[in-house]
Amino acid sequence: MRIGLIGLDTSHSEIFTRLLNDTSDPNHVEGGRITHALPIFSKDLSISRDRFQHYKNIVENKYSVKIVEDIDVFMRSVDAVLLATVDGRNHLSWLKNIVQYKKPVFIDKPIVMSSDEMKTVMELSENHQTPIMSSSSLRYAQSIKNIDSSGFISAYIYGPLPQQTAMPGYFWYGIHLIEMIITLFGTDIHMIKKEKFDEKYEWVTLSFSDSRQVILRGDYDWHNRFGGVIHYKDRAETFDLWQDERPYYANLLVEIVEFFNTGLSPVPLEETAEIIKLIEQINMLE
Repeated sequence: MRIGLIGLDTSHSEIFTRLLNDTSDPNHVEGGRITHALPIFSKDLSISRDRFQHYKNIVENKYSVKIVEDIDVFMRSVDAVLLATVDGRNHLSWLKNIVQYKKPVFIDKPIVMSSDEMKTVMELSENHQTPIMSSSSLRYAQSIKNIDSSGFISAYIYGPLPQQTAMPGYFWYGIHLIEMIITLFGTDIHMIKKEKFDEKYEWVTLSFSDSRQVILRGDYDWHNRFGGVIHYKDRAETFDLWQDERPYYANLLVEIVEFFNTGLSPVPLEETAEIIKLIEQINMLE
């Protein structure tokens, strides 16, 4: 399968290409290869602009991916698309440019920046019969997949929450924490509270309709330590994603390749819409 990559401004550009194209990598994912890339970045976003040339060089020179400037040539050269530019503000506009080709599209986080945009994504997918998938890689972390959360009473989830003005609040890194929670516990949330502590971290308390609660801790300084504690009636279970033997990016790519083959997303767009809605609600709280 020929996979096209849109966006060369994020570490995901290198990670996805390495795992798919490098057969010597111990976590190599079979079934597809990134063959073409559109070299785009956002001039007004430093985390995009300042990293573009670095990742372009890696993808093009180390992994022999063909750089293509023309969208039509790009889309006719591939079977599926990874829309992985770091700037979530332009995901919808790029989707509008490619959706008419009816090729499956995976959109990296954040899929879009509002519920209104998410509604448009769903309409585009239906109207053009174009399969669309979006997911945090953490959803498929081995630690998360091993958890049976059906009998949980309460939980504590933690991870980094660095801020990015262009993608405020939980739209940039916090979306991974939100997706972990919805993956494990569902979307039946009826009350949200938020507290900030010394400009270092914040807590969000999510109360479910059956009175169970999840506390989320987000640290404003970046680190890679996602994890949590789940409390059951007679025990507690801890999990630390950074200690998983297999990288969660590889697990995600297995799901993406399967999606590209079948056109059936394992994550319904309706669930992704609930994630965007919850982020908006949390971001509104002081």
